[in-house]
Amino acid sequence: MEIERWKKVDNLLQSALEIAPERREEFLRQECDGDPSLADEVMSLLTSYRRAGGFLETPAAEMAARAIAAEAAPAPCSSRAGQVVSHYRLLKMIGSGGMGTVWLAERCDGRFERKVAIKFIHLAVLDQAATERFKREGAILGKLSHPQIAELVDAGLTASGEPFLALEYVEGQPIDVYCNRKKLDVEARIRLFLLVLSAVAHAHSNLIVHRDIKPTNVLIRNDGEAKLLDFGIAKVLADETEVGAATRLTMDGGAALTPLFAAPEQLSQGAITTATDIYSLGVLLYMLLAGQHPAGPGPHSAAQLIKTIMDQEPPRASGAITSTNSDAAAARSATPEKLRRQLRGDLDRIIAKSIRKNPAERYPSVGAFADDLQRYLEHEPVLARPDSVGYRMAKFVRRNRVAVALAAIAFIAVTAGVTWIVIQNRKVRAERDFAFSLLRRSEEHDDFLDFLLSDAAPSGKPFTVNDLLGRAAKIVEKQKPSATQIELLDWIGVDYSAQDQHGLARPILEHAYQLSRQSSDPGIRASNSCALGFALARDEDLSRSEALIEEGLRELPDDPQYAVDRVTCLRQGSMVSRERGETDEAVHRMETAQRVLRASPFDSDSFEMSLSLDLGEAYSEAGRDKQALAEFQRGATLMSSLGRDKTETAVVLYNNWALALDQAGRPLEAEKIYRRVIDISRDDSTEEAVSPMVLTNYARVQRVLDHLDQAADYAERAHSKAVKTSDELVINQSLLELARIYREQHDLARAEAMIAEVEPRLHKDLPPGHYAFAALTTERALIAQQKHDLPTALRLMDQSIATIDAAVKAGGEGAFSLPGLYTYRSEIDLAMGQADQAAADADHALAALRSNQSPGEFSCKVGRAYLAQARALASDGKPAATRAAASQALTELEASLGPDHPDTAAARLLAR
Repeated sequence: MEIERWKKVDNLLQSALEIAPERREEFLRQECDGDPSLADEVMSLLTSYRRAGGFLETPAAEMAARAIAAEAAPAPCSSRAGQVVSHYRLLKMIGSGGMGTVWLAERCDGRFERKVAIKFIHLAVLDQAATERFKREGAILGKLSHPQIAELVDAGLTASGEPFLALEYVEGQPIDVYCNRKKLDVEARIRLFLLVLSAVAHAHSNLIVHRDIKPTNVLIRNDGEAKLLDFGIAKVLADETEVGAATRLTMDGGAALTPLFAAPEQLSQGAITTATDIYSLGVLLYMLLAGQHPAGPGPHSAAQLIKTIMDQEPPRASGAITSTNSDAAAARSATPEKLRRQLRGDLDRIIAKSIRKNPAERYPSVGAFADDLQRYLEHEPVLARPDSVGYRMAKFVRRNRVAVALAAIAFIAVTAGVTWIVIQNRKVRAERDFAFSLLRRSEEHDDFLDFLLSDAAPSGKPFTVNDLLGRAAKIVEKQKPSATQIELLDWIGVDYSAQDQHGLARPILEHAYQLSRQSSDPGIRASNSCALGFALARDEDLSRSEALIEEGLRELPDDPQYAVDRVTCLRQGSMVSRERGETDEAVHRMETAQRVLRASPFDSDSFEMSLSLDLGEAYSEAGRDKQALAEFQRGATLMSSLGRDKTETAVVLYNNWALALDQAGRPLEAEKIYRRVIDISRDDSTEEAVSPMVLTNYARVQRVLDHLDQAADYAERAHSKAVKTSDELVINQSLLELARIYREQHDLARAEAMIAEVEPRLHKDLPPGHYAFAALTTERALIAQQKHDLPTALRLMDQSIATIDAAVKAGGEGAFSLPGLYTYRSEIDLAMGQADQAAADADHALAALRSNQSPGEFSCKVGRAYLAQARALASDGKPAATRAAASQALTELEASLGPDHPDTAAARLLAR
């Protein structure tokens, strides 16, 4: 294809992209009349654009179509080898991309010898913005003079008027390739990375943001010198009318970025500041030290990558190191375990601070980033970690080991008998006694477990976990009162609670609590108080459970040795707050637990995994779906790295993750994870061992997917199991779920019977105004609707909405259910002939749902709200608007409920 013809194709492509997709074919027929091959070329490029998917809908990918076109265009420089440009002879092409080419060249005017890299722009993308950006790169490089930045040697125009830049030619390897080939250890990689930071700091001092820092733009020469390249999309802050303001030039430049290393604000068209480069540098450091991108090992689709960068918290760098990636550890001259230890702690926190989603939470400057890494290398306290006396002392000892040892010997020899030493000796003795106490308790617990598993049952006789716990309870009850007996009873009761055996847990924990009141150990007193409070909440005794949690937290001294006890009490207290409908307090307690743990010496991947599970559940019940799903994803990643995918913890984590997906309106995804939970919990070929809570949750997803017979089977089994174990929470939830299932099966008498059975139980256990009562009123409204008693249905639905509104205003939960209630009310409005009110309720539901929906995700809740909107518009005689709303509904419902669901079919019919 001739270059002039290609420019015509490019112009037509850009014009076609600016009009609606359904009008493009007609537009091309008119514009290409008499030249069908020209129309075919443009249609081919449009097809490539469409196949690129949702990524092209993001601001950061605005110029992807132009890049596709540029790559398809003939390379105008393909025969340039040997040509002379200004004072340079082109030798060979050394780089090519969608925007242009880079050639190795040599000085040929005889004045001196030097090799340079000559950079050209593809003619196909040589518009005004690209030309200005190219000139700007030359201007930027002209302002920079730093040993770690490739310098600008020359600039000018070819004989044909084509602009070029002559840059310092760096013969080296990308920084990640260099580090891996040299098998540099963690410390050597950090020292090399500090050279890169010095280059970026110099650029920032000249008010220049690079905006495209990645391994291929950081080359390491054979002598170990680092060079930062390619300021092609850099931004000059001084040129902007206000800090971070986006001009047309910078927006075009931003579209040429590399998504793998882009900061969230680049993808959302936010303000570009020096913090943008800090994020990219943090990603680069993560990859250099952990051997993979924070988004995971990949490969990543563009849409997945953007979703991860925008919404999901990455795992800690140490969490990315598992026993399976021994190659990554070997490339860092370490074993996986050694590398994980090296990254855990300070480096985890340094990297995490640099890649925060919120730019304000990152390092304030590249210099501060570098200072923290330098502190790490010198064993000094880093600013990314919460400060404490113990932490500073540990760092001091590491820096001054010999001096500390000699000083300690001299001190002990010279100052024996001094009062200060007596005080210190008491403290050391107390800490030693505490350590011996923990060791003794651990050994006693191990001995007891060994006895249960080997001696306490006839040889070869099989037993279940409940058999084991029942046997343990009988044995411990006969022991003499002691700290060990109290702790073992606590352990047994908590294990029963973990299996949803709350009726069995409560009497054991009550006994342990009464015994613990005689103990002088605050850890034992607090542990038993909070454990009993946790069990009582699951047994619906909410007022006493909260009092016990508060009592336990008051018992604990503000001392690092009780950090684990405090974290445990806060976690159990968070669950109690959730049961009481106090979601803000539940989230606050979990976030406090996370801070306490991270400031303690007991932080570990195992603890972090558990906290992610509980924090995700708290976020979920507060209606903060994005944060909840991110925490569950983080917890699942940590759990896999610890090899715990088939454990009881996995059951809890996956169950809660699936519950959050269901709440977000993604039941097809939730169903798959629930199946994983059931498969882990199965006893041989049956589901007898599956928790009744899991069975209830799975029944709910089956109902949403319109598998009503299967939903009824699971809900009835869950109710039967819950009754046998006196699990009050599951009894109530299974009765409510059965009411919903029977209503959707049009068995209204059985639905009303379930409501009548569960209502007094809820009034007995829950405070007035609790959001759960809205569920009862909603069911009665929907039953009235099916009976065609529309005034009653509307009155009851109004009452449900008012109950939730009042609960939310009082700081409780239930906000996540409001959009669904507005959708239900829209359908009642429409049945009563009130099309305007129906449309208003549907709009209200959509406004709330879309604000909490991430790009590229689909929700049946959003789909049903669009469907309600479409029905209201159809009733109001607006066919075009009806089809538009129904098309939106169809997209959401097909992805979240499947193509055969009745709601999907209804949307498809309206969209025609």
